[in-house]
Amino acid sequence: MGDFIDVWTDKLVDLAGGALDEKRARALVAEIYEAAVVRGVRLYEEEIALREAEREE
Repeated sequence: MGDFIDVWTDKLVDLAGGALDEKRARALVAEIYEAAVVRGVRLYEEEIALREAEREE
């Protein structure tokens, strides 16, 4: 995860053109990453629940 956050922090700082410092960019990237992980887990759990419901029918 660290490499991912480092790479995207650098990209975000570059894209912001000085409007965003590294600390804020890193926090934003980490927040987006965590939200994506949570969403991925939720989607996986929903898929498993659907499969189990189909199996029970």
